[in-house]
Amino acid sequence: MKPSVFSTVEGIFCNVRSHQNQIPQFPEGSPFDEFFREYFERERRNMPSQRPIVGLGSGFIIDDSGIVVTNNHVIEAADEIKIILNDSSEYTADLLGRDPKADLAVLKFNANGKKLKSVEWGNSDTARIGDPVIAIGNPLGIGNSVTSGIISAISRDIGFGPYVKFIQTDASINKGNSGGPLFNGQGKVIGINTAILSQTGGSIGLGFAIPSNSAKKIIYQLKEFGKTKRG
Repeated sequence: MKPSVFSTVEGIFCNVRSHQNQIPQFPEGSPFDEFFREYFERERRNMPSQRPIVGLGSGFIIDDSGIVVTNNHVIEAADEIKIILNDSSEYTADLLGRDPKADLAVLKFNANGKKLKSVEWGNSDTARIGDPVIAIGNPLGIGNSVTSGIISAISRDIGFGPYVKFIQTDASINKGNSGGPLFNGQGKVIGINTAILSQTGGSIGLGFAIPSNSAKKIIYQLKEFGKTKRG
């Protein structure tokens, strides 16, 4: 197996407005009114209106023009998206479109003349239980990592929504792997790593990927229209 060069969406920076406490309403002239008003106004002065939040995720290049696929939950609410390739080069990406219902997003970045390599899609409909797979991503933000396993189940419903039936794999997937590719034995992408089921928050061999055949149709629409058009 020889997968194509891949990229990881390693830094996502969001500015989220803090929720300011609301002043309780008391009858006019109440001694509590003045007390609580002074208290909350003092708290507001000490509370920053915005706080930066850093999100971590993965992704992969599907076109040498700089088109990247990832999960919607990786970039949702992001004000700035940074893409770091496996050679540590860093680029700012634009959001072309996203589909929260299928948890997919398409990004684009300018590589400034750098030659990019894209992955090749595989046919997820031919995947069978027991087939070997490899997951690539950025688990826990430590950098590009490769894990191997098999397909544990196909067409798995985990209550995520009506539009996706997942491929289940025992290849180790952790937080930060979201949006990364799941390769088959021929080095082709048959899934997009999306979710885990775990009581501890870590990998226990219950990972789930969006099948490539389901994702490709949505990704095409996101590239062309910026949104998914459903009947």
